[in-house]
Amino acid sequence: MDFPTRAAQLRRTGVQTLSRGRSLARKGLHVVKDRLTERNVAQRFTPAAHDSFTAALYFAGDGASVYQLSEWLWSCEQLAARLTAENFGEAPVAVFCRHAGHAEQISRLTTLPVRFGRLARDLDAFMTQPSLRIVFYVNQSPLNFQALRYPQPAHVHLSHGESEKISMISNQLKAYDYVFTAGAAARERILAALPDYAAHGGEQRMRDVGRPQLDAPRQMPQAWQEMQTDDRLTVYYAPTWEGDSPSMAYGTIHLNGPATVQRLLDEGCRVIVRPHPRTGYLDLAAAQALAELRRITEDHPRGYFDDDPRIGWQLDAADVCLTEMSALAFDWLSTGKPLVLIKPGTVGAEVMPGGLFDRVPHTCPRDPAAISAAVITAAHASADPRLADAQLHYLGDTSPGAQQRRFEDAVLQVIASRAS
Repeated sequence: MDFPTRAAQLRRTGVQTLSRGRSLARKGLHVVKDRLTERNVAQRFTPAAHDSFTAALYFAGDGASVYQLSEWLWSCEQLAARLTAENFGEAPVAVFCRHAGHAEQISRLTTLPVRFGRLARDLDAFMTQPSLRIVFYVNQSPLNFQALRYPQPAHVHLSHGESEKISMISNQLKAYDYVFTAGAAARERILAALPDYAAHGGEQRMRDVGRPQLDAPRQMPQAWQEMQTDDRLTVYYAPTWEGDSPSMAYGTIHLNGPATVQRLLDEGCRVIVRPHPRTGYLDLAAAQALAELRRITEDHPRGYFDDDPRIGWQLDAADVCLTEMSALAFDWLSTGKPLVLIKPGTVGAEVMPGGLFDRVPHTCPRDPAAISAAVITAAHASADPRLADAQLHYLGDTSPGAQQRRFEDAVLQVIASRAS
C-alpha cells in the first residue's frame, strides 16, 4: 500500500473515531443531565410507603410519545372521581413514569398524583402496593414488560387511539390481561389477525369503551376564535407521521402537504393544520414539509398552524376533515361530518381490506389538486349514510358522556375481578 492511500485511510479512521467519540460524549452528557433531573424530582415523585392507589397509568415511552399518555389524563381524572365515589379513597388513580423529565412534564398537566421510578426497586415498590388492582398501558414500549411481570394488578392495554394501522393488531396484545377496544371493528380486527387469541379467551378479555377523550370539555383557542369572521369552509388537515417501518409508512405530508394546503387556501378555505407530534422524527423530507406547512399557514390570514396540546375543539370548528390512516380519522367519525382520506404513498404500507378506506372518500397521495378537489366536493355533497354506519362500527354510542361511562364501567368490572 502506498503512503498516500495509507494516509487517507488513517484520516478516515480518525474522523470516524472522532465522530464516535463525540456521539459517546453527547450520550454521556444526556445521562448526566437525566441523573441530575432524577435527583431533583426524587423526593416529590418517588413511590412512598403510604401510597395506596387502586389504578395507575404506566408510561415508559420516549419524549416524543408523551402525547400518548396526556390524551388519557382527563378520562383518568374522571375515573378517579368515580372511584372516590365508590369508596376507593381520595386519590385512587396515579401516573407512573420511568423517566424523571416525563414525570415533571405530566405533573404540570394533571391533578392526578405522579410517581417516577427508573430503577427496579422503585417499580417494585409501586407495583406491589396491596391496593393496586389495575394498570393501564398506552403504547407497546419494551419497558412495559418489566411491569407486566407483577401478577396482582390486572394489566390493561388502552392504546392511544383507534385506527387501522398495522400496529393496532400487534401480537404483543396477548401479553395483557385485558384490551380496551374502541368498538366492534377493533374486536373483529384483533380476533381475525391474532392466531389462537379467540381460542384462549381473547374475546372475553376485550372491553369496548369507545374514545372517552371525546367526552372531554372543548375550548377553542382565542387566536382561532378571532379568525372566525365569516362562514367560509373550514378544513381540518391532520396528517400522520412518516412511520418507523415500511408497513407503518402511512404519512404523505412530504408528497402533498404544503401544496394541498396552499390550494385549499387559494380556494378560499380556512385551514387548520395539526400535524402528528412525531412528524419529521425520522424522515428529513417530512420535517422539511412540516416546516413549509408552518410557514404557509402562519403567513396566511386564513391559515392556522395548531400545535396546542388541547385536542377536540377542531372537531367542532371544522366542516370537513382531511387526513390519512390516523386515529384522528376515527375520532372525526363522531362528528358525522365529511371525511376524506389520503392513501399511503408507498406500497409497503399495509392497508386492511374492508376498512375505512372502503367506507369514505379517498384520494391518491401524489396529486395535490385532486386532493383539494376531493375535500371541497365532499364538503358540499349530501350527507353520506356510510358515515353513520362507520361511527357505530368503530366507536359505538357517541352520545355525550356515553364513552366515558363505558370506560369507567369497564374499569370497575376489572377491579372487581381482582378484588382480594
